[in-house]
Amino acid sequence: MQLNEAIDLVTVEHDRACRRYPLGYHSTHEGYGVLAEEVAELLDAIRANDIRSCRDEAVQVAAVAVRFLVELCASPAEDM
Repeated sequence: MQLNEAIDLVTVEHDRACRRYPLGYHSTHEGYGVLAEEVAELLDAIRANDIRSCRDEAVQVAAVAVRFLVELCASPAEDM
């Protein structure tokens, strides 16, 4: 898989999750909980050596991490 393909998959998953859960994260703690759940699912897929599930779960982990950044983390300009 090429980087642009991976980014496209993550973007599609991010957009799907935002439509399904439009309210977003209310706190960093909530965002962490969602991310931890997705990482646990990725670990299960890794332990099962299920490459397709690994890909799907890795995409979900990345999409959750991007949403965390977008919704909960200040931009560098806001840090000044």
